[in-house]
Amino acid sequence: MASLLLIDGDRNFREALAVALRLDGCRVDSAESVSAGLTALDAADYDLCVVDLHVADADRLLGAAVRGPVPVLITGPHADLLELAAHRHPAAGVIPKPFGAAELLDRVRSAAHG
Repeated sequence: MASLLLIDGDRNFREALAVALRLDGCRVDSAESVSAGLTALDAADYDLCVVDLHVADADRLLGAAVRGPVPVLITGPHADLLELAAHRHPAAGVIPKPFGAAELLDRVRSAAHG
């Protein structure tokens, strides 16, 4: 079973995506803030961590996350901001919004299988 940490400040998006991924057999934890995201990363093993750039202080979270063992995807709706974040955190991947659960599930499975 693939596992995912979803850090996104949009409660509706976060919860809808988590439900869709759970229905596909994933274990999904979610957080709405940097502190909750960092706590979750320290407490559990994940196959993938998705961080929305709109979470306050997302850059600090990304800096910590990309230094850890969990692959990280940066997300958000603005291509220019995603490009800048990817430049600052080259170890992270990018998945622009909007994306569907199926697209993210493909990325989770790819990360889980190396």
